Amino acid sequence: SGSQSAAMAASSPKPSVNNILQFMKLIGQLKRVPRTGWVYNNVKKPESVSDHMYRMSMMAFTIEDRKINKDRCIKIALVHDLAECIVGDIAPADNISKEEKHRREEEAMKHLTGLLPEDVKKEIFDLWEVR
Repeated sequence: SGSQSAAMAASSPKPSVNNILQFMKLIGQLKRVPRTGWVYNNVKKPESVSDHMYRMSMMAFTIEDRKINKDRCIKIALVHDLAECIVGDIAPADNISKEEKHRREEEAMKHLTGLLPEDVKKEIFDLWEVR
């Protein structure tokens, strides 16, 4: 019925353009988040997390082994460090437990993906979770 479909639509609102723009703004900050390990090792002009994710994606793109799901590898490389736009690049030298690091990153990923349409939200979060 019409009222039932209206109720279903109300229970799963589509993310607004503003939410998607907020997502893009947040992940755009990865260009300015230096790789912590590089900073701690006094590397001049350390690469950003964004640089790292792009290079990992291109490495995945060059995979020639047909037994490997190259598209999935590319997607994992694109999403594996997204949480760092909120929590930063937490390195072992920061003395934060793996459990706490995961908790912070999971909270950040829930916030980030919550800004996206449901299907994209689920795909990105699921890809991030397997890394």
